[in-house]
Amino acid sequence: MSQEVSISEHFRVFLNNVMNSHPTIDPELLVKVLLFELNLKRYIGPDIPHVNLTVTYKDGVDLHQRQEICRDKYPIEITTNKWGDAIIFSGLMGVRHIEKIASDPDIVKIVGKAKPTHN
Repeated sequence: MSQEVSISEHFRVFLNNVMNSHPTIDPELLVKVLLFELNLKRYIGPDIPHVNLTVTYKDGVDLHQRQEICRDKYPIEITTNKWGDAIIFSGLMGVRHIEKIASDPDIVKIVGKAKPTHN
């Protein structure tokens, strides 16, 4: 008789895969955004959640210059945080958008919050 694998073990494997594929992104944030993307398809309105990302860059990166570059690339609100040590990306985003932002090799860490409503 084969031994059954528990749901929590499947989830641990999945979460490890997420962490390994995007080590700079908070894996719980990615899972939350994925769940919102799946569920929002059932409702009228945007099918991706509103996300606020706090993106930390390597020491020595000019955040104001990076902010301007990102404003040209992405149609969302982009500003530096109140401490001036990270950039905030805020707007409707799916996992593919977060992955695109995370492709910048100067990024050290991405954390954030997601909610299903725009406001």
